[in-house]
Amino acid sequence: MNKHWLWAGLLLPGLLLADDAEIRRAIEEGTRAYEAGEWSQAASQFDYAATLVRQLQAGQLGELFPAPLPGWQAEDADTQAASATLFGGGIHASRQYHKDNARLEMTIAKNSPLLQTMAMLFTNPSMATMSGYKVRRINGQSAMVKEEGDSKELMMLVANTTLVQLSGRGSELAMADLEAYAGALDVNALSAL
Repeated sequence: MNKHWLWAGLLLPGLLLADDAEIRRAIEEGTRAYEAGEWSQAASQFDYAATLVRQLQAGQLGELFPAPLPGWQAEDADTQAASATLFGGGIHASRQYHKDNARLEMTIAKNSPLLQTMAMLFTNPSMATMSGYKVRRINGQSAMVKEEGDSKELMMLVANTTLVQLSGRGSELAMADLEAYAGALDVNALSAL
């Protein structure tokens, strides 16, 4: 067994930039190992290829964050792709926005097993209201919002595969800011990814 492939498959997501040739090579190696009856090697290669695809997907997800609204600034997006064997899979990206003393973070999670749990809140509005959320429609999507002091939160489920969360605090942060950022998302691109 090639030790380089094993280590590459175990590297933390985001440390490795995948390209098409590398993904194809992993698939070819996995196919060769499968046909040779080398089950562990085949599984390792296919897991590696799947991780590389998730990393590409996470990188694309990071490009979908809206630009800072007027008067706001933003940090670079942070993206991660979790292996199915580590955290149940899925991709995750986040971006920080700030304006004066107002701070907010937008997080996007796609294809995560945690989405099943959150989907229950979206399909059962009475459960959401019991948890202190108010239900809204933003950009044609179901959203839930909650305010506690200067802390604000907005969650939006897109195409039942993507959870968008905005959370922030600051006396100058308004729920309208979170709703504006949620409304600026390209939900069609999120659904297609």
